[in-house]
Amino acid sequence: MSQDLPRQAPRAPRMKKLPLDFEAFHQMYRPLYVNWAKSRLGNWHDAEEAVDAAFEQLLKAWNTVLSKENPAAYAWRVLKNSTIDHSRTRDRRPALIGEAFETVALDRAVDPISQLEESLNLYAEIGQLPPRQMDVVLLHFGLGYNAVEIAAALGITPAGVRSTVRHAKRRLQHAYGVKKSLAESRAEAEPCTGAERPTGEGPTDEGPTGEGPTDEGNADDIAH
Repeated sequence: MSQDLPRQAPRAPRMKKLPLDFEAFHQMYRPLYVNWAKSRLGNWHDAEEAVDAAFEQLLKAWNTVLSKENPAAYAWRVLKNSTIDHSRTRDRRPALIGEAFETVALDRAVDPISQLEESLNLYAEIGQLPPRQMDVVLLHFGLGYNAVEIAAALGITPAGVRSTVRHAKRRLQHAYGVKKSLAESRAEAEPCTGAERPTGEGPTDEGPTGEGPTDEGNADDIAH
């Protein structure tokens, strides 16, 4: 009579070892990806799901990704598409641009209501920037990444990041300045009753002095 051999427990399936270069890429860029996705989706859970889905897609075609002329730029497009898809599948609107920015200025403002109005106007203009400019503005001014970090993530040069910042600021200065000029023109066109004008004060030729931040100051606020 043969002796029964002890049965061995079934082996757990071995997890496929990830390519070392993929692991390095994942470790280097996932935090930045999640921060950016959170600024667009509004919460960490959705951001992490969108980023993980993007990395899964990249892993499946990792050799193809590496064969691209600019793997980092390709990966950034995959991230953006994954974030858009994630937002659509959950029928959610993109988060407000202003949610990515500091609100310390409101605490220090002499007139918080006016400061809030100016900030909202600026955020609305940021949302109208071309995609590359908006990405750089969000990453740099909203999330605090420097030119080298942004360049590596987007697949461009640090000089390209700085140039994009300059173009974005000029665009914001122009758009915000035009809106402010139109608002001032409308205000001047409205009749002003005596009750609305403080006693002893009339129109002056002093210009914008004392009216608050200049157009340049408003646009440059995002840089500080």
